[in-house]
Amino acid sequence: MRLIRRTLAVGIAATLLTGALVGAGWASSYRIHAVLPSAVNIVEGGALLVNGFESGTVSAIEVRDGQAYLTLDLDRDVAPLHDGATVTIGWKAVLSERSVQITDGPSGNVEIPDGGFLVGTMPTATEVDDVLAALDAPTRDRLRALVGDLDGALTGNEQNLNATLRTSGPAVAALGRVLQAIGTDGPAIRNLVVRLNDMMTTLSDRDVQVRTVVEQLARFTEETSARDGQIRDALAELPPTLQAARTTLDRVPGVVEEVVPLLDDLRPATQKLGPVSRNLRPLLADLRPLTADLRPTLAAAQNLLDHTPGLLDVAHDTLPGLTTAVGNLQDPAAVLRPLMPEVVAWTSHWGSAHANYDGHGNYSRVYFQEGSTSVDQMPSVLPPGITYDPYPLPGAFSGEPWGDAFGDGVR
Repeated sequence: MRLIRRTLAVGIAATLLTGALVGAGWASSYRIHAVLPSAVNIVEGGALLVNGFESGTVSAIEVRDGQAYLTLDLDRDVAPLHDGATVTIGWKAVLSERSVQITDGPSGNVEIPDGGFLVGTMPTATEVDDVLAALDAPTRDRLRALVGDLDGALTGNEQNLNATLRTSGPAVAALGRVLQAIGTDGPAIRNLVVRLNDMMTTLSDRDVQVRTVVEQLARFTEETSARDGQIRDALAELPPTLQAARTTLDRVPGVVEEVVPLLDDLRPATQKLGPVSRNLRPLLADLRPLTADLRPTLAAAQNLLDHTPGLLDVAHDTLPGLTTAVGNLQDPAAVLRPLMPEVVAWTSHWGSAHANYDGHGNYSRVYFQEGSTSVDQMPSVLPPGITYDPYPLPGAFSGEPWGDAFGDGVR
C-alpha cells in the first residue's frame, strides 16, 4: 500500500512538472520575431539560415503598420541568440524566392529571450528596367541593334532552336540546381573562402619557414635515396633480429614465473624498508655537513689520483732496488734490534757531551768512570753494592730491559 502511494505521488509530481514546463512555453524550438520593411518573395515554411546553416523555418508572416512581421522558429541547438544578432534577406536566385538569414551576435553579449524581437534589413532588388535605364543612349542603340540582329538570325530557325532548348533542358536544370545550392549555401561558401584566404595569407607570411621545411624534406629524401643500399641491408638483417627478439620474448614468461616466487620472498624485506628509510633520514641529515666537508678532500684526492699514475711508474722503477736494499738490511737490523736501547742511550749521551758552550764556543766533555773493579783484577771478589753481570739484557744499563713484542725477555 505504501509503495502504491509513493508511485502515485511520483506520477503526480511528474505531471505537474510537465505542465509547468509546457505552460512556461518550453518547446523543441526557439522562437523570435523580426520586423522587415517588406516580405516580397518570402513564403511561410521557407528555410531559415543561422550563421550560414539551415536551422529553422519561417512559421508566420503578418503585416502590421505597413511593415512585415515575421515569426521565426529556430532549432534548439543554435539557441539562444545574443544581443547584436542581425536579420537580412538574401536571394536564392535572380527570379526565385528569398531566404531569411540570421547572423548571431558575440557569444559574450546578453542572450535574447524566447519571443524576442530583431530588426531586419531587406536590400532593394535590381530590376531589368533599372539596368536599361542606367545605360546611355548610344549603348541602348547598340543593344537594340543587337536584339534586331538576333531576331534576324533566329527567324526561320525556330525548329532548331526548340530542339536545342529541349536538348539543353537537363543541363539547364542541373545548372539551376547548382546555382540554387550556391545561393542556399552562400554564407557557408563565403566562410570557406574566407578561411581559405586566411590559410593562404598565413602560408604567405611564413614563406621562409615553408621553404625551409620543403628544402629539408628534399635534403632528407636525397639522403634516403643515397643510402638506399644501407637501408636495404638493414631491412635484410631485420628478420633475423626479430626472430632473435621473438626467441628472447618466448623465454620471458618462464623467467617471470621464476622471479615471482623470489619477489614474494622479498616482500617482507621490502615492507621493512619503509621504517628503515625513515630511521635513516636523521642520519642522512647529520651526514649532510660531513659530505660538504668531504668536498675539498675529494677534490684533493682527485688531484692526487691525477698524479698517481706517474708516481706508480716511478715507484715501479724504484721498488726492485728498494726491495733488494731492505732485504740486505734485514741481517744487520736483526743484530741491532736487541741493542737498540744502548744505541739510543749512546746517541743521547753523545749529543749531551757535545752540546755545551762557553765563552770560547762549543766544547766536549768526556767522563771516565772507574771503580774498585778497575783496580781489583779478581772478579769473584766484589766491593759492597757492586753487581757483576758480564751479559746484561738489552736496556739493562738504562733501567729498562728490552723485551720482544709479547713482553717476554730476549730469547
